[in-house]
Amino acid sequence: MEVHAHSHTARKKWTHYIWEFLMLFLAVFCGFMAENIREHKIEKEREKKFIRNLAEDLTQDTISFTQSVKNFSLLVEKDDSLIQLLNSPDVKNYGSSLYYMGRLTSRSYSMAIHDATIQQLKNSGGFRLIQNDEVAKKIMEYYNRLVFINYLQQVELLESEDYRKMAIDVFHPVIFNSLISPDDNSILRPSGNPALLTYDVQALRRLSGMVGYHKSSKLAISTSQSDMKKAATQLIALIQKEYYLK
Repeated sequence: MEVHAHSHTARKKWTHYIWEFLMLFLAVFCGFMAENIREHKIEKEREKKFIRNLAEDLTQDTISFTQSVKNFSLLVEKDDSLIQLLNSPDVKNYGSSLYYMGRLTSRSYSMAIHDATIQQLKNSGGFRLIQNDEVAKKIMEYYNRLVFINYLQQVELLESEDYRKMAIDVFHPVIFNSLISPDDNSILRPSGNPALLTYDVQALRRLSGMVGYHKSSKLAISTSQSDMKKAATQLIALIQKEYYLK
């Protein structure tokens, strides 16, 4: 009877197990690192996209600020003239100018900030993508300025309403209504020398005082918008420098 010897597999050395563990660890680690690098690259691309869009928003803001400041400057000039005429001893001779500027002074300009990108960043939690601390700080400082401008605009709107309530006791509503151009809603200067409803000195002085308050608010808005334009320009320059944008 033949007896077959059992074959035995050579036992692996402990160093072999260590080597297998290291190889498995390296494979997992390299996979993790590759995924981490891929995610970091995607986030950097998203960051640069947001920054580029933000720079475009800021550029549009500077254009809007320029026009808004110009508009407010013209209104302030008209307000100055209206105050002078309402307090003139020859007030009865300036009916056309009084009606024209009296109708114009109640108007205002509401400027919309181009904030689509910053709102998207806030709502999506994407603000964390901006890794440059200086840029992130300046962005927040820029948009925080809007709180004060919005406050000034609300004050100016309330003063405009108060002015209108006082103006109806001085200016004839039919003449006022006829000054609106049906084509572009601009204010037209009336012909001749239309009379006011009253030439009472106290009434005209009170109205001119209201115009003065309204003018001050317009000046404050214009000054704040000029500061915002400067801040936007500086922020654009910083973004271009830090992110190498053209």
